[in-house]
Amino acid sequence: MKTISLSLFIAGFLFLSQLLNVQIIKAQNCDILIENSQLVVDGADINPGDRICIEGGTRNYLLFRNLHGTADQPIEILNRGNVVIDTDHFYGLKMSNCRFIKIIGSQSDNQYGFTIRRVGNGAGISLDDMSSDIELAGFEISYTALGGIYAKTDPDCSFEATREKFTFYNLSIHDCYLHHIQDEGFYIGSSKFTGQYLPACDTTVLPHLLQNVLIYDNIVENTGWDGIQVSSSAGNCRIYNNKIYFDSQRETTYQMSGILIGGGSNCDCYNNQIFDGKGDGIDVFGSGPMKIYNNLIVRAGRSYKPNDPTASRHGIFIGNSPDQSISDNILIHNTIISSKTTGIRYFNTNTTYNLIANNIITDPGAYDIIGYKAYFDHQLADILYEEKTNIYTLNAGQIDFMDLQRDNYDLKATSIAVNTATDFGYSSPQFDNLMRPRPHNQGYDIGAFESQDPYASINERQKTIKNQLQLSPVPAKDFLLVKIANATENMQLKLFDQLGVCVYEDKNISFLQLNEGCKISLNGLFPGTYVINLQGETTLITDKIILQR
Repeated sequence: MKTISLSLFIAGFLFLSQLLNVQIIKAQNCDILIENSQLVVDGADINPGDRICIEGGTRNYLLFRNLHGTADQPIEILNRGNVVIDTDHFYGLKMSNCRFIKIIGSQSDNQYGFTIRRVGNGAGISLDDMSSDIELAGFEISYTALGGIYAKTDPDCSFEATREKFTFYNLSIHDCYLHHIQDEGFYIGSSKFTGQYLPACDTTVLPHLLQNVLIYDNIVENTGWDGIQVSSSAGNCRIYNNKIYFDSQRETTYQMSGILIGGGSNCDCYNNQIFDGKGDGIDVFGSGPMKIYNNLIVRAGRSYKPNDPTASRHGIFIGNSPDQSISDNILIHNTIISSKTTGIRYFNTNTTYNLIANNIITDPGAYDIIGYKAYFDHQLADILYEEKTNIYTLNAGQIDFMDLQRDNYDLKATSIAVNTATDFGYSSPQFDNLMRPRPHNQGYDIGAFESQDPYASINERQKTIKNQLQLSPVPAKDFLLVKIANATENMQLKLFDQLGVCVYEDKNISFLQLNEGCKISLNGLFPGTYVINLQGETTLITDKIILQR
């Protein structure tokens, strides 16, 4: 009797536990619970709109295969507690032949919902085998033998994943933290855009494209190769609001960038912060018109072979697309600090128009070798580019950053960058690197940041820098008297109208000798706002004037 009673008690307890478990799952709005012992989740009995809960705790790996939601009813995958993967497998988590999936790790107590702690023989996450339409968020990934996140299907001799048959649509990866990654942090799309050779069938095929790619609000730290690489992403691709530290630590040739926009990609790249990588800050090898703006790039390549000036690294490098297609670029409102070689290196010969404007570039390492070209090094014909209202200086202290020693490159109200940028209308960004509104007060600021100081107005700024640049009368009428206190070099003076057209130029003014200043005639100019640039060998001073009649 005692044995029967005990058995009945155990059976009743297990039944009650299962019932409670079902109630808990339903209370948490989950349709399916994946326990720690389950490594493979197959979509045979999973329907569009289902919500899958992954039990917290440490597990070996996770494989999701054949899960098919719909655009209106995606399948959601959520954590219940912190899900930890620690494995010697070939991946930590894999999506195989899955579509319309949202896998979102909810965070609590400063922990990510999904933690891929270590992958001994492969990548952190692989989105492949014809997977598409996937949103991924809330992951911490570290100590991988290969890349952090792969999103592509390599073609094989079945020829199902080739360009004419398959496209990866709607990839969104955000709010993830990747660190101590052996290869690339993100490897999105095939880097073999112009063709991939398949030895097994002795043929070359074109790998598939991606459409609608969003990579944003991620932190990437300590990668062996590129921080973020996006290739073969042909339309509506955006890389923004990411923070990247210490990329390219393995110093592998052709794998050294904070952000790489590879062949076949057409990506806007903005509001990123890239610090202390060994590679270029941003490399661009894509096609079509692209905007690179509001990025902060600090000390790109400075730690890469620091005693070898031939080992060049740049803040932004623009190269030819591998298929030699036309690529036009707008590089606007970037702040580039102390790159190893040049601020911007433009090496693309297949282009029709480029705008390089409203950027701050300080202390490029090659200045002692190539001089002024170290700020913007190019061989473009004059008709192929416009260069306007950039601040180039060897001395970052002249710009009045908020806290230079602590890498805070926001602008004080007294900065020469405040309210001195050219307004390009529709092409001008309406926000800055911190997503604050642009313009603030009476004009756009040069660089990645728009000072929000209530005193950052034209009149206030003129008062605070009067010891450096003095303009009179204000407002101007028939002439403008320009003085520079404590001048140290000859300057080139240019005056630009609101469209960025140079309406006056004097190529060599000796403020060292002209104590009374330089008087320029404004006759023939229409009333309005003008930008004055005074550029020497080591610095550029910019201000605005109002012309009245």
